Amino acid sequence: MVEGMDEMLSKGISFSLYMTHGGTSFGHWAGANSPGFAPDVTSYDYDAPINEYGLATPKFWELRKMMEKYYEGKKMLNVPKAPMGIISVPRFELKEFKPLVYGCDSIAKTGGLKTFEEMNMGWGSMMYETTLPEIPAQSVLTADIHDFAQFFINGKYIGKTDRVKNEKTIALPAVKKGDKLLIIVEGMGRINFGRAIKDFKGIVSDVTITANVENNEITWKPLEWTKIRIPDDYNTAFRAFAAPADANLEKQLAPQGRGYYRGSFIINKVGDTFLNFERWGKGQVYVNGHAMGRIWSIGPQQTLYIPGCWLKKGQNEVVVLDVVGPREPVVWGQTEPELNKLQLEKSNKHNNIGDKPDLNSMTPAAKGSFKPGNGWQTIKFDAQKKGRFLAIEIASNHDGKEVSAIAELYLQGADGKRLSREPWVAKYADSEEENGNHTLDKVYDLQESTYWQTVRGASFPHLIVIDLGSEQTVSALEYLPRAEQGAPGSVKDFRVFVY
Repeated sequence: MVEGMDEMLSKGISFSLYMTHGGTSFGHWAGANSPGFAPDVTSYDYDAPINEYGLATPKFWELRKMMEKYYEGKKMLNVPKAPMGIISVPRFELKEFKPLVYGCDSIAKTGGLKTFEEMNMGWGSMMYETTLPEIPAQSVLTADIHDFAQFFINGKYIGKTDRVKNEKTIALPAVKKGDKLLIIVEGMGRINFGRAIKDFKGIVSDVTITANVENNEITWKPLEWTKIRIPDDYNTAFRAFAAPADANLEKQLAPQGRGYYRGSFIINKVGDTFLNFERWGKGQVYVNGHAMGRIWSIGPQQTLYIPGCWLKKGQNEVVVLDVVGPREPVVWGQTEPELNKLQLEKSNKHNNIGDKPDLNSMTPAAKGSFKPGNGWQTIKFDAQKKGRFLAIEIASNHDGKEVSAIAELYLQGADGKRLSREPWVAKYADSEEENGNHTLDKVYDLQESTYWQTVRGASFPHLIVIDLGSEQTVSALEYLPRAEQGAPGSVKDFRVFVY
């Protein structure tokens, strides 16, 4: 950076430095990137020469030293210090609690699904509830939900889907007629550029439930939904704490631990601080009525910057809306931010949306259709391809169903011999049946009896990506469908990419 700017200044070239000063996307202003869905964290520090809270960084001093020779012998101005200073806050507990449903300000008890926008809500969460018919075990619920959804049957948590991971399906237990399905959806940052900028929040498609009953696929599509709107603002939180207790309401729509937490801390000196929320789940923070930004335990940001101008001597109020629930409702203020601490949820899946390639700009190495039936098939490429990654896009199956499967894959090198699969690593799969241990790594595990398979309800096209470990010259793909009679889930139409 220093060398590049030095060269431009020496040649009289104009330029703009993005960014000179970091900043904070307070409240709900943090957006999201696309393709895929990658919501921004609250801090917009950007490793800028002047950091989020206005202080010079080591990068700043390196740039200043270089720029002195272009200042025509004049003395450079002194660098200001933090006007209020930076303070720490001892650990404190948020002891007051009200369930999420107390933030409700609008209920629509009839009709079909609606997005946040159709319910006239910009930011927040929505509860969607419907009554189910009798459905057997091993059924699959499919829906396109923006952005983070939690599922409950009669108040019992059964799982979640996360748009960041491109998750659209969830397995359901057996349910009885009259059981209640509750889906709590939190909207995150909106995609703020490109073709995906029209980013509605909430449940944005039909909810379908499919099950295999005596070798017949049966589909249910609930049509009547109760929609409970929960805006995310300080007035809503204040109203939640002021509302009288309602035992019936809590019994029906109050999943444990999800809701509003309130507490306070006392300071004798006002200054900037960084409140640490790594013990919390997911949601929004308000300090003295100011919306400070979003939190999520996975990180990498674990602290929120709290400007001293929004604090006061004496007692300061903190309200946390946590849609997941904290491990421990405690907070403390530290003198430095924590912006690089990941606490990712453990999973065998390979669905990090950041690993999904943009195939629109690539030319396939091969495309066509596999033959039906069992046994190995080889697809020769028209020309040798060089690349580190193998991507296979599946457009259809021979059985006409949506569940695709692959038992084994090999690649042939320039000499027509199989390349070693020792360095292979599963990179990305848009869908994997984790419960049956049918994850992407099964396509190179040396066992023809194991296989990768998508979950029921996942729509075409399917996509898998494998990291070959290093750049390879590739001339052909070898493919093996499942070994059972009829090769269930065998791939028909495909495109292969090496990049």
